[in-house]
Amino acid sequence: MIHLKKELWEQLFNSIDEGFCIIEMIFDEQKKPIDYRFLVINASFEKQTGLVDAVGKRMREFAPEHEEHWFEIYGRIALTGESIRFENRAEQLHRWYDVNAFRFGEPKDFQVAILFNDITERKQAEETIKLMNEELANNLLQIQSINQELESFSYSVSHDLRAPLRAINGYAQILVEDFSGNLDPEAKRYIETISTNAQKMGNLIDDLLTFSRLGRKETERNYVDAQNMVQDIVNDICNQYSIEKSIFAIGNLLPGHGDNALLKQVWINLISNAYKYSQKNASPLIEIGSSKNNNEITYYVKDNGVGFDMKYYNKLFGVFQRLHSENEFEGTGIGLAIVQRIVTRHGGRVWAEAKLNEGATFYFTIPA
Repeated sequence: MIHLKKELWEQLFNSIDEGFCIIEMIFDEQKKPIDYRFLVINASFEKQTGLVDAVGKRMREFAPEHEEHWFEIYGRIALTGESIRFENRAEQLHRWYDVNAFRFGEPKDFQVAILFNDITERKQAEETIKLMNEELANNLLQIQSINQELESFSYSVSHDLRAPLRAINGYAQILVEDFSGNLDPEAKRYIETISTNAQKMGNLIDDLLTFSRLGRKETERNYVDAQNMVQDIVNDICNQYSIEKSIFAIGNLLPGHGDNALLKQVWINLISNAYKYSQKNASPLIEIGSSKNNNEITYYVKDNGVGFDMKYYNKLFGVFQRLHSENEFEGTGIGLAIVQRIVTRHGGRVWAEAKLNEGATFYFTIPA
């Protein structure tokens, strides 16, 4: 019966994946640990260490330059009975270990039992992740620097362009006012074209300035009354274009938290776009609503206008990207890029669904 128990114990001992050994500490005359001898090992020991036929041999036979801290840790355990769990690298074995060590047997025997795992792959993965994170952080700093330079460039160029535009408009106005009697219809048409395009350029500059300012403006977090905000915007659009409010179906718009000025710009851009692209419909209809789940509030603006082909969706929120020609619909091609930038700064998302000639729906979210 005793022999059977021994067989079962040996089977269990050699079936565990962790490496296991019992060592005998060797001290010098001053009780300084200088080496240790392997007394017992299990079947996983060789796999975990790469040491062959270790029983009866000392560690320094395998690794003469084995780090002193290993001997110090095991020596302290043998002398004090202190148990310890730690991670450390064995340089000559080229491995990292997760170690659980404790005194074994009588104190006078100076024996230590060690249960350990080779964690080299995990450590290598951690080091790789650390390096990748450092590289990512450096890349982010570079991107931030580049963005700041681009924003400054855009801001400076936009301001510098205003002076010649004012001059163009001024001289065109002078020609009309002072020399209109001497100008034939074709000349007047040219001057009108100059003024119109100068005005379009001014609008483009305004949008560029708005876009560049978004990178510098701090995003505030205040209560946002979306219902009243949208009602005011719709009233302004109806007054501006002399249209009936009946084309707008405004549902219950949930309040949220964010930057009132920036979110107002989002609503202005989306609602103005909805009207612009649906105004050619005999019965334009713009629906505005919201919904909420646990994590975010979703708002939408839906129109029954010209829509767009979803295969061009990747261009939708890019700067200067247009899905319709300027002859069909006026615009600078920056409005949706501004929307995306504002929503992203609020920690939200923006997307759209559409069919050509069947209208479009734009969605955006803010954290609830």
